[in-house]
Amino acid sequence: MREQIILVAMEEMSENGIKFTMTDLARRLQISKTTLYAQFRSKEELVGAILELLLDNFRQQNEEIINNSQLSITEKLKAVMENRPRILATINSNFILTLKRQFPNEWEKGLHFRQEKWQLIEQLIKQGIEEGCFRPIDLTVTKLIFISTANELLNPNFLIQNNLTLNDAIDKMVDILYFGICGNNK
Repeated sequence: MREQIILVAMEEMSENGIKFTMTDLARRLQISKTTLYAQFRSKEELVGAILELLLDNFRQQNEEIINNSQLSITEKLKAVMENRPRILATINSNFILTLKRQFPNEWEKGLHFRQEKWQLIEQLIKQGIEEGCFRPIDLTVTKLIFISTANELLNPNFLIQNNLTLNDAIDKMVDILYFGICGNNK
């Protein structure tokens, strides 16, 4: 039941953003609110469970990428940088604002995950430098560029002013960072 609630809540978030109500969700699931609250004490707990599921999925995908012996170091770096959940394509600036304002603990989990992701990217860059695939770069500055850019892309005003979806903005960031590191190698 818990997994079904999470899946339907993710659909609800994709369609209506994070402003859905637990009543809407119970109706969509065709269950009582009592049954819903027996699984999740609050909407924040449900949003947290969704975020944890997404982050665990990220981690698993990243681990599969790293352990794939068929991929070169450049392919691994690009795959890790591009790795994100499909639901991200539906996230708009209102979703970001609502998450940041109404669910600050969950927002912090996302910030922490970006740090985790950077550590993995940094390991791949170091390996690529050692193998001669990447030119030597200052990783302190590169980290600042990565984290600062990722944070700024989550600024709803930036997305609105530039008529970008979060997914498009991340694609552009990955393209610039990846090809800036790898030169003309695709």
